[in-house]
Amino acid sequence: MLLFTGYNQFVVVPRMQAEQKAAEEALAKTQKELVQADSFASVIQTQKTALPEELITFQTPVAQITFTSKGAGIKEYLFKDVLGDVNLTPYKGEGYFTTLPQTDFREVKRTLNAITFAADLAAGVRVEKTYSFEENGINHVNLSFTNKTNKEIALPSFAFNFGPGLSTVKSELKDNERESKAVYLMQEEGKKNPTLVKYTQKDKSPASGKDWIWAGVQNRYFLSVLIPQNWTAGTLKTQTEVIGTKKRLWGLMGEGEVKGPQMTVEVPSITLAANSTQKLDSDFYFGPKDYQAFEQLPYHFNRSIEFGFFGTLGRLARNVLETFYGWTGNYGVSIIMLTLLLQAILFKFTLMSLKSSAQMKKVQPEMKRLQEKYKGNPEMLNREMMALYQKNGVNPLAGCLPMLIQLPIFLALFNALRTSWSLHGAGFMLWITDLSSRDPYYILPILMGAVMFFQQRSTMPAGMDPAQAAMFKYMPLIFTLLFMNFPSGLVLYWLTNSLITFGIQTLANKKIANAK
Repeated sequence: MLLFTGYNQFVVVPRMQAEQKAAEEALAKTQKELVQADSFASVIQTQKTALPEELITFQTPVAQITFTSKGAGIKEYLFKDVLGDVNLTPYKGEGYFTTLPQTDFREVKRTLNAITFAADLAAGVRVEKTYSFEENGINHVNLSFTNKTNKEIALPSFAFNFGPGLSTVKSELKDNERESKAVYLMQEEGKKNPTLVKYTQKDKSPASGKDWIWAGVQNRYFLSVLIPQNWTAGTLKTQTEVIGTKKRLWGLMGEGEVKGPQMTVEVPSITLAANSTQKLDSDFYFGPKDYQAFEQLPYHFNRSIEFGFFGTLGRLARNVLETFYGWTGNYGVSIIMLTLLLQAILFKFTLMSLKSSAQMKKVQPEMKRLQEKYKGNPEMLNREMMALYQKNGVNPLAGCLPMLIQLPIFLALFNALRTSWSLHGAGFMLWITDLSSRDPYYILPILMGAVMFFQQRSTMPAGMDPAQAAMFKYMPLIFTLLFMNFPSGLVLYWLTNSLITFGIQTLANKKIANAK
């Protein structure tokens, strides 16, 4: 026992005391360096339940913005829309442009167009965050870190948050989940214009911030992005978050999840010299995707507006439409004028189609006779049909040519009109108060279907194949159902187009009949 006691007293205990002292010295040193290496994390951890969240409201000419004290982000963005206020950020989350969400910020300054928040990250370390709003929509969010200590401090990386998802106007809510995307604009080598990249969890993050111009989230009508200025962003990360529920098949299949994109833009770690201040300046945009306004702004925001495969035609059509609007002050009248212009350009092809239709109608009895005669001999039937076409100067493909030409024009107009912020809330007449949304009473699509029905009936040759006749018969009904939920501006275009074509067709038929 004496030997054991002596060993513990003179060997083990001194060793343990020495180790404890070394550990305490190391801990003291670590705690001292913690301010330099990880001051954010230590303070954030102690502030998690320090203060309840405070909401601060700020008014701008275009929105009522509610900020959160947790990270000084935008918790609610109530956009002042022409059809009524729209909350673009109704979903639960940290908030837009939030940084350090576990840090408690407080308002320290306010002017007519700017608001500043501040927080103490550690003893002698302070951060200020200022939002300033401009009339043109290019706003600013600036972070200022001040180190009042006599030691250099390394601040770990953090991030700007976006999401989950943007809301939209009432008429677009149904399609909003599909339209909501995390995006960034990238300037690819060898290309004149930058490319809009739709970013998902499966995609790899850009190597560095120099690869992209701005990043954020968008839907059909709205865009929210960050544009770093005097700093280079790190990686982008995105994920989808559940933001609500929706009925599946009118509730017959229960409810499903509604998801929205969430993106974070990394701010790499920065080093603050002793007794110094470092600023991180950024521009940002939060608002409607107004093509006309975007054309006057930097940063290529117009690339966020998708015109589809026939984008050049869509942009041209939109420019012509805006010109007509400048003359008339009514987008509905401008769409009618645009349709008249297109009909004038395609008039020659329309006449070619009508002439082909009349010729096909003329040779229909002979075609039917040949079909009966060579019913079991397809090769001979084709040969005789070609001879019949040549004899009467008939070109079956001529009737399809105008449709083939109009198809890209229609698709270009479809994308131009459905993404046009100018048409949002733009009335035409009577019950059409918003050309960007569907006709509330379905009058335009029903009228369009009726015109198509009479148009098809007047061109349908006698003795037509039953299968083809059924297609002609049900085509107007199919188009009517298809156009029910299309933007009323697009339906107005197709209705006007059908009326003009039907009028030309009626006159051409009378002329052909009188010529006989």
